[in-house]
Amino acid sequence: MNKQAALKVIFFFFFVGITLIIYNPFALYFLNDDMTHLPLSSKGIFFQRNSFRPIHDLLLIIEYKLWGLNALGYHLVEWLIHVLCSVLVYQFSYSLLKLYSKHTKKELTTLSLSTASLFSVYAFHSESVLWILGSGASLATVFFLLSAIFYLKRKEVLIYFISSLICFQIGLFTYEAIWVAPIFVGLLSFESVRNKSTQWKKEWIYPGVYFISFLVNLLIRKLLIGELAGTYGGQKIFSFSLKPLLYNGLCLFARSFVPPNVSTSLFAASVVVLALVLIITFRKLLNAKAFNSLLLILIISFLCSLLPVISLGISTHSRESERFLYLPSVFLCLLIIFVVNSVLSYPKMVICFVGVLFYNIYFTYTNARDYSVAGQISKSFYKHFEIESSTDTIVLNGFPRQFNGLPLFRSGFKEGLACFCKIDTSKLFIADEEEMKGVTKYNIKLAKRNFDFSLITNKVGTHKELTLLFDSSYFSMFSFNNH
Repeated sequence: MNKQAALKVIFFFFFVGITLIIYNPFALYFLNDDMTHLPLSSKGIFFQRNSFRPIHDLLLIIEYKLWGLNALGYHLVEWLIHVLCSVLVYQFSYSLLKLYSKHTKKELTTLSLSTASLFSVYAFHSESVLWILGSGASLATVFFLLSAIFYLKRKEVLIYFISSLICFQIGLFTYEAIWVAPIFVGLLSFESVRNKSTQWKKEWIYPGVYFISFLVNLLIRKLLIGELAGTYGGQKIFSFSLKPLLYNGLCLFARSFVPPNVSTSLFAASVVVLALVLIITFRKLLNAKAFNSLLLILIISFLCSLLPVISLGISTHSRESERFLYLPSVFLCLLIIFVVNSVLSYPKMVICFVGVLFYNIYFTYTNARDYSVAGQISKSFYKHFEIESSTDTIVLNGFPRQFNGLPLFRSGFKEGLACFCKIDTSKLFIADEEEMKGVTKYNIKLAKRNFDFSLITNKVGTHKELTLLFDSSYFSMFSFNNH
């Protein structure tokens, strides 16, 4: 085994281990809309809630047959999809840099491994790896990467171009994030013509057929579900109101770099710092004369990858909708590595890369930590009702709608009870809802996993009241609203 092959193997197993530790699928559970869709998957239903994602629906159906109501199986599959994406990001980066840059083979390997490593721990696509329903974004990214890798080899053998089209079509039946693909391949073909590696009269057929296949898919969508985007966001996705679109676009761009914050002022301060960093970086690129066509392709592709969800936007105060950033992070991670390599000398480049890596690892860990705690809260509710045999009316007090900025029981709770516990939810009432928020001390300390949550029951007249209870070790370092 040569040195480069050994380096690849070491990086692969190291970052597989890192992601397994950080994401910890063993500590996760069902959250939010999971229990709205899994009962539908158990019946083999496609086009759930009028969405056009039959490949992701098929994945959920297969998973339900394999795992039933065992959350671990679903989360292991999510993690494996993410690992596969990270491997494909390496191959995608290597192929793209090989064709459109002048790096040596050793440099190609180093840059591509760095990109895949950064992608594997990128902090702001938590939903795609930590929330079962969010896996549609990562699954679509698998097919985008395969399609792009095959497209880069389109001139070698015809089967590569055909394979690219097939993967693109599968991705279109998976998640709308892949809508950026026609723009990306168009840019690749344009650059091939610009650098005179081919002629337009020979090249136009590739992006032309690719784009036509996209239009055909849109037509199929319209015929099958009567809409182009499905129920979720269907009325917004083709909205062209300029002011909200600009705001959403800025939020998506900013959230690609910085974490959410409950304080608008602190988030705005983070965006100001980001703007200063980008301005300094842009000046360094100009001074180093490193602003080339590949850099432009990556910038345009990253910005355009935000367009499919620009009407929906993203929260600046919570982790909700971070799945929208999963596919864009492919371009962003390569862009960051490419820029760092272009403007910094070797020692500074290594320091910057390590800093960026640990920045993302920290926030990825905090995201996964909160998802695991939210999972324990969710499990406590379902486990309690599994042994609840009372026919009394039950009232839930302080029902946790969100936990530390991520959806916990926004919807699907009663469907989950019906699926898990086979109980009559018509006698279940939610007295009030609240968001559970952590104190500063919690955000500083490393929280342990698998906290013990339970529910206490009080008999009040003709009904029972349930209240969530926390164990003493957890309560000592964490407080919740009204508790």
